[in-house]
Amino acid sequence: MTNQRLVTLQSSSWHQHARYKFETMLNDEKQGDLVYYIGVYLAISLSAWIVGTIRYFTVFFASIRGSHVLFEKLTNTILRSPLRFLDTTPLGRISNRFTSDFNMVDSRLANDLGFMLHCSISVLSVLIAGLFISPYMLLFALILILFSAYYAKLFLRGAREVKRLESNAKSPIFEQFGSVLTGIATIRAFDRAEAYLERMHEKINTHCTCYWHIYLFSRWMSFRANMVGALFSFATAALIVSLKGVDASLAGFVLSFSLELSESVIWALRQYSNVELDFNAIERVVEYSNLQIEDQGGNDVPAAWPTKGEIEADDLVVSYAPDLPPVLKHLNFSVKPNERVGVVGRTGAGKSSLTLALFRFLEAQSGSLRIDGIDISKIKLYDLRSRLAIIPQDPVLFSGTVRSNLDAFDQHTDAELRDALARVHLLDSGTSAAASGTATPVRRLIGEPEDTLTGTSTPINKNTALSLSTRISESGLNLSQGQRQLLCLARAIVSRPRILVLDEATSSVDMETDKLIQQSIREEFGGRCTLIVIAHRLSTIADFERVLVLSQGQVLEYGTPKELYEDKDVKEGGFREMVDKSGEKTMLEQTIFGGSR
Repeated sequence: MTNQRLVTLQSSSWHQHARYKFETMLNDEKQGDLVYYIGVYLAISLSAWIVGTIRYFTVFFASIRGSHVLFEKLTNTILRSPLRFLDTTPLGRISNRFTSDFNMVDSRLANDLGFMLHCSISVLSVLIAGLFISPYMLLFALILILFSAYYAKLFLRGAREVKRLESNAKSPIFEQFGSVLTGIATIRAFDRAEAYLERMHEKINTHCTCYWHIYLFSRWMSFRANMVGALFSFATAALIVSLKGVDASLAGFVLSFSLELSESVIWALRQYSNVELDFNAIERVVEYSNLQIEDQGGNDVPAAWPTKGEIEADDLVVSYAPDLPPVLKHLNFSVKPNERVGVVGRTGAGKSSLTLALFRFLEAQSGSLRIDGIDISKIKLYDLRSRLAIIPQDPVLFSGTVRSNLDAFDQHTDAELRDALARVHLLDSGTSAAASGTATPVRRLIGEPEDTLTGTSTPINKNTALSLSTRISESGLNLSQGQRQLLCLARAIVSRPRILVLDEATSSVDMETDKLIQQSIREEFGGRCTLIVIAHRLSTIADFERVLVLSQGQVLEYGTPKELYEDKDVKEGGFREMVDKSGEKTMLEQTIFGGSR
């Protein structure tokens, strides 16, 4: 009995040990399978993360690179476009391309393009999965794609044109906004803020109307594409139910396939439509990037050209466009080296057009304009414009400081820049003693506070207080018109040109400041460079060596002021008639005949 119990206990112990070993093996196998499957899952997830990152990095990197290339090309074209284009194109259209259109290129185009490719791959994968079920599924898929593509084509036919209208409707908003910012003081002075606000609301409503129609087109396509997808799923389900002996798992897979396919096709076509509309921005940018630009080629000129500053016009004919009548008609005149020539005439006589022709903003239709014997139409534009200087009627300043506007490329010292400001009477002269006791002449800014180390000086005009570090706003709007013209004159003094053109450069300053400026011009440029001065005051050019009188684009008179005044053949619009009708006749006669002002 005892032996029997012992055998039973031993047998039970063996079974328990065997069972324990079997359960341990099962647990180890399950744990191994769990680690294996988790490893596979993590590998797939990591691969999807890497592939997705590479995909989006590639798409966005290519988008930014393409946008950079387009931006450089557009900027290069706009900055080198002919004057005719800039005169006839509203600034809002150009701003629209640099802002709204490039925002579309930078932010939306890459995302929509990447999503479209993703949806296209999804459609392809679903079709491949359906091919394993039955080749007939491809026939149903083709029908779905054809119907959806048909509605997408109808959608794009209308939405593409509305998108162009929507993009064009933004330009007047930019134009209105820019003009309001420029003339905000005048608008408030005349109490016209409400009128401009209503006009802005009208332009915004026009843009919103176009955008609303684009959204309406999108809803139209989405509704029809979803209906086609629903009919496709219904037809697939009806076919599966009508067939006998279809396995339940196969039927479920086919229904799932139909739903997935219809959704993927709809999203793929929708994203394709978005990309098609996004490319409207590319179309607009490329349109302006392919504009005709000024000819940058030509012959090289000597390093020191121009050495004398001699100007000759030989039968010069100039027009603003080939299809427009000429504004300068067969001009013939010559300017000797270091000579001061005043250009006068009535409004529309061609005075500013002559300046534009000298800098080749207007190309000669016939004839020639030579500087030191070299035809300017044969040389490079950069060589021509970098060797001449101009002070325009509308002074041009850039955002930055006084220093950056006087010397944009840091080629001069602060002492030279201060000296140039002093010569146009934006600085006051004074003396100070250094710490060592040595007296040295200094230039102090007009209106600048007293410096205990350099001494004091009495300001002449506190209204013109500037310094080299004074901030200049966009277009110099924080300065008066006169201050801007004075800064442009100082910039010309810094460049030391052989030929200087002044296009009514003192039209916005008072008489006393005009006298100071004319004194500075005589001191700085008299006998050192050739001066071409387009004057609205005869007193400005009454003591010049010669006066060129233009009338309707032709040379009416050309000679010294004394010769033109004493000419017995008084011509209508001539120099003698201008002097007689001027309120400064007595002073002008004294200047012309006395040689002093």
